[in-house]
Amino acid sequence: MDFEFKLPDIGEGLVEGEIVKWFVKVGDTVTEHQPVASVLTDKAEVEIPSPKSGKVLKLFGKPGQKIQVHAPLIVLSVTGEGKPDAAPTAAAKKQPGATPIAANATPSAAPRRQVDVSAAPMVRKLATTLGVDLASVTGTGPQGRILESDVRALKGDGGTPAPANATAAVRALASSLGVNLSGLTGTGPGRRIVESDVRGAAPKAEHRSNSAPAPAGPLILTSAGSAQSGADKVPFAGIRRKIAEKMSLSKRTVADVTHVDECDMTAVLALREELKPEALKRNIKLTFLPFIVRALVKTLAEFPMFNSSLDESAGEIIVKREKNIGIAVAAPQGLVVPNIKGADGRDLFGLAAEIAALAEKVRGNKIDVASLQGGTFTITNIGPIGGLYANPIVNHPEVAILALMKLQKRPMVREGGIIIRDMMNLCLTFDHRVVDGADAANFMNTLIRHLENPRTLI
Repeated sequence: MDFEFKLPDIGEGLVEGEIVKWFVKVGDTVTEHQPVASVLTDKAEVEIPSPKSGKVLKLFGKPGQKIQVHAPLIVLSVTGEGKPDAAPTAAAKKQPGATPIAANATPSAAPRRQVDVSAAPMVRKLATTLGVDLASVTGTGPQGRILESDVRALKGDGGTPAPANATAAVRALASSLGVNLSGLTGTGPGRRIVESDVRGAAPKAEHRSNSAPAPAGPLILTSAGSAQSGADKVPFAGIRRKIAEKMSLSKRTVADVTHVDECDMTAVLALREELKPEALKRNIKLTFLPFIVRALVKTLAEFPMFNSSLDESAGEIIVKREKNIGIAVAAPQGLVVPNIKGADGRDLFGLAAEIAALAEKVRGNKIDVASLQGGTFTITNIGPIGGLYANPIVNHPEVAILALMKLQKRPMVREGGIIIRDMMNLCLTFDHRVVDGADAANFMNTLIRHLENPRTLI
């Protein structure tokens, strides 16, 4: 019998999802709960599992195309069941942006997928060729997916060494520095080896010959790594494209202004040291970020217009009662902003635990859609990387975003004398359509007052 599986509603208010990639092709055999596709929704990349076991007859949509919720996603031939659950409908054929991939578009000799093992068809074919049992391979890809390099590594001397996961430019850099890429673990998206990985390993490449002259002039690399004109092409898709769409919408819509001030964080750091033993008892890592969030929600209570959104079509400013504070997290797949629900109802330890949990889910590509929806104000912490000033883009449809800059010791004038203090610059970008500059200055003064007297936060 034929079974038509429709895209499920994987998040509150979700109406469509963008296909990032297919893990199967027509002719493959899938098992129940096996991921068949990765779908992008509101900056969350979610794997869609198959509800049944069977053979893939048809796929709807190609990577980059959008599928409506409850529209056909895949058709399976399911054995051992009676009456069909559903047949392909006319709506499926008319689904905008969802082009059916016919069965004759793929060779009939496609390898069968193995039970409960996450790997692409080409990786399965390689495993069959090399005589490797995928069940014995530990995957190093996202969500434990088995990569080609994992299969070749297990095969050892019997297989051909896997090519390094790096661009031509990075390969050329490694060659010039004498770095062996096969020994590196990439830190880029999909464990790709990036320039910083190579440069970090360069000191290990000692005793290189100094007799070879350095190449004269700039070196322009092609995909083969030769000294010719050329460029690498990176697909502008998935989360990167979703980020671009949202940032472009914000810049087109928001009348953004950035207000900058400095905050003395000395007392916050002292209080954090005082609370660390209790945090350790609770197995919580206490950073200064929970203090920022706690001060922020207290400030938002005094300045509620910064916790709102503008509905231009209705001519209304919607002031939010809940305070769901978004925390921007840099991850291999891109910048993702989960939010702490009801942040004003959590103490410092609760905020610290939630911040750590959300960041771990994002970096493991396991964040749920609900955690990305409903944010009311966003914090982006640039400080650990460095920098004195930034002009953050408002996370539309929110009204404001706060950037935390580098925390460092500076000489400050206090009571006519110079003293060393732990200082941090704060950058508040706000929508001038909703709040004015004087409001922003008073908002920042209040936020700084709470941080410079942090016992008000506990």
